[in-house]
Amino acid sequence: MPAARTEKKAAAARSAEAPLPASISSNRVCDICDTVVNRASDLKRHKLTHLGLFIRILASRNQHPTKMNPSGPSPPQLPSIIEELEDRIEPASLTWAKSLHRIPFKVISRVRAAISPDLSTLPQFPTSTDDFREPLINVLQTIVKVSGRMSRGGRTREVVDTSGMCFEHRGMKDFFSSPDAAIKARGRSFELPRASVCPAVDATIGYSNVTTVIRFKLDSKTSDAEEDIIKDEVYRMGIFAKEIFLCQPNRLFVRVIVITERRVRLIQYDRAGALYTPLIDYHENPNMLIRFVVGLASRFEDQLGLDTSIQWGSHGGRKTPGTITIADPFTRLPKVYTMRSVRPFINRSELCGRGTRMWDVRDKDGRDLVLKDAWSTGAHGKPEYFYLAKAKGVDGVQQLVVYEDRTGRSNGEIRSFRPASVGRPFTNKSFQRIVTPLYGAPIRAFDDEAELLKALYDAIAAHWNLLKRGVLHCDISTGNILLPEERNPTPGLRGILIDLDFATEVDYTRPTINLRAVGTRFYQSIILLKGLGERYKPVHDHLDDLESFYYVLLDLIFRRSDPGKTWVIDWMEDEWNNDDDELSASAKEYFLSKPFEVKDVPSFWSEECKEMLMSMHEFIGKLVREKTAIVGDMTQPWTLENMARLYAEKDEHYRKILAMIEKAISGTSAMDLC
Repeated sequence: MPAARTEKKAAAARSAEAPLPASISSNRVCDICDTVVNRASDLKRHKLTHLGLFIRILASRNQHPTKMNPSGPSPPQLPSIIEELEDRIEPASLTWAKSLHRIPFKVISRVRAAISPDLSTLPQFPTSTDDFREPLINVLQTIVKVSGRMSRGGRTREVVDTSGMCFEHRGMKDFFSSPDAAIKARGRSFELPRASVCPAVDATIGYSNVTTVIRFKLDSKTSDAEEDIIKDEVYRMGIFAKEIFLCQPNRLFVRVIVITERRVRLIQYDRAGALYTPLIDYHENPNMLIRFVVGLASRFEDQLGLDTSIQWGSHGGRKTPGTITIADPFTRLPKVYTMRSVRPFINRSELCGRGTRMWDVRDKDGRDLVLKDAWSTGAHGKPEYFYLAKAKGVDGVQQLVVYEDRTGRSNGEIRSFRPASVGRPFTNKSFQRIVTPLYGAPIRAFDDEAELLKALYDAIAAHWNLLKRGVLHCDISTGNILLPEERNPTPGLRGILIDLDFATEVDYTRPTINLRAVGTRFYQSIILLKGLGERYKPVHDHLDDLESFYYVLLDLIFRRSDPGKTWVIDWMEDEWNNDDDELSASAKEYFLSKPFEVKDVPSFWSEECKEMLMSMHEFIGKLVREKTAIVGDMTQPWTLENMARLYAEKDEHYRKILAMIEKAISGTSAMDLC
C-alpha cells in the first residue's frame, strides 16, 4: 500500500484519540476521578461531554505532565470508559474463577510451600499499600519463579514492581500511568515499548510487553457488597486493559488483577464488556492466587487471550513483520499471508465493540491484499463475508478473496471464554477474518472534479447493482468509498464501495420495521435519525443511502473552501454531527427545505458541478418529503401500500441521480433532470 494511503487511514483511525492536556497533580486526579465514579450511575452521554470540558479546564491550569497511579486514572479516558462499560459489567462466580488456568496439583503444592513464609509477613492492618508492597511483590515473583514460568524456549515471564515507572498511553501527550505491578513477557506477541520523546517513559516495560497488570489496594477500600466500589475498580483497570488491547493487536481478551493485603479479584475485559470474580481470601485459599498468577504468566499465548494465528518476527527485542494465517472455510487448509508492516493500519481504540483491525498483507503470489479482523454479532445481521460473497462479480464493490469464521471454535466466540451470564445476558460475538483486494485511498483524496464525480458515479451504480442482488449497504460515508489503485481505471471501477459490516438483506415483497440504526452521524438520513426510539420507524432502505451519498458529496464539495469562507462546512460539522438525533435531523431537514445557494459553493468547482448540486438538492429533498409524508412522525402505523409504490420507483431514483452526475462529468447542464 502506498505510504500516503496508509498514513491517511491510520490518521483517520486515530482521529477519535486526539491528545488532551493532562496537567493535573496526582492528588487532584484522584479527587476528580472519585467524583466521576461516584456519579457514574447518573451520567448520560451529554453529561459526559460537559464533564470532559470540565476536566480540560482543570488540566489547562497546571504546567506539569500527569503521571497517573492506579488509584487515580486518566481523566481524559475515564468518561469514555464509563460510557463504554455502562450496562456491560457482569459478576462471575467462584466456580468460573476456579475453572480458569488449570494448574497441575504438584505445581500448586510446590508453589504454595514456597510462598507460605512471605504470606505470613504481610501486615494485617496496613495504612497504605506501601506497607505490604515489598512482601507482596516477593510472593508474586516466587509464584512465577517456582512454577517454572520465568524462562523456557525464549518465552520469559517476570513479575516487575512498576509502581515508579511510566507507561506511555498511545495518542495521549504528556500522560503516563503506573500500575503497581505487571508480568513482563518476552515472545512472539510482545516487544519492548516504542521509543518515546519523554525520558520518563520506561524503555524496558510497557503495555506492549506485559501479559497483565496488577493494582494494589487496601482491603478496607474494597468490597463485594457495594456496587460503586466494584465499578470503580472495573473502570480504573479498564484504562490499563484498553492500552493492552491497543499495543497488542492480536489480543482477544485481557485479564487483570486487583489485590489487597488479604484478598484478590480477577477482572476480564473483552469485546462484550467486563466481568469480575468475587474477592477471594488468598490466605485461606492460596490456590486461587497461585492459579491466577501462574495462568497469567502462561507460556502458551492462547491462554493469555492472544491470537496465535498472528506471528511476528523479532529483532533486538522489537517485532518485525511476520505472518497471519487463515483457515480456508472449505478445505480447512492454512493460507499464510505475509505482513507488509508490523502494525495494523487500522486499530480501533474502543474497549467494547467490533475491535476492528486491518492489515496490509501479501499472498504467496506477491499480490497485495487487505486482511480485516473484527468481532461480529448476529444482532447486526449476517456476517460481512456473507454479503461480500453475494457481491461477487459486481463492479465497484469490494471483492472477497477468502474468509474465516471462528464461530464454535476455542476463543472464537466470546462465550467460549466467559461463563453463562448470571445477570443480564451479554452480547455474544464471533471472531471473523476476511481478505480482500487492495484498493486505493478514500474518496477524500481525489485530485480533481472529474475524479471525484466519476468515483461517486461508479459507487452509486455499484450500490444499485448490489441492491439488485438483494443487499443494501447501510453505511455510506467518505471512508467507505475508495479510489482505485491503478491510474486509469475502467468505468465501473473508478469508485469502490467497501465495508459491508452493516449491510442487510432487502426484500421489497414484504414489509419490515427497522430494528437498528447504523451509519456515521454526519451522513445518516433524516428519517433514520428521527426514527430512533420510535415504534414505527421504517426499515433502512435505498432512499436513506441515496440521501447519504448526497451528504458525502456535499462534505467533499464544501471542504474545498475558498480562503476565509469555511462557514458552510463548519455549520454542517456543528449541526449535522450533533449528538442529539433530533437536532441533527432538524438541521438536515432545514437545509433540504431551502433552495440550494450556488453562490456558497467554493470557486474550485465548475458551473456544471454547481448545476448538478442544485438538481440533486431538489431531487433528494423531494424524496425525503415523499417518504416523510408516508411515515409521519412514526408514532402511529402508516400505510405500507404507499411505501411500496415509492419503492416501485427505485430504479428510476438511481437513473435520475446517475444522470445528474453523468451530465456534470460530460460538461452539460443537469437542470432538466429533476
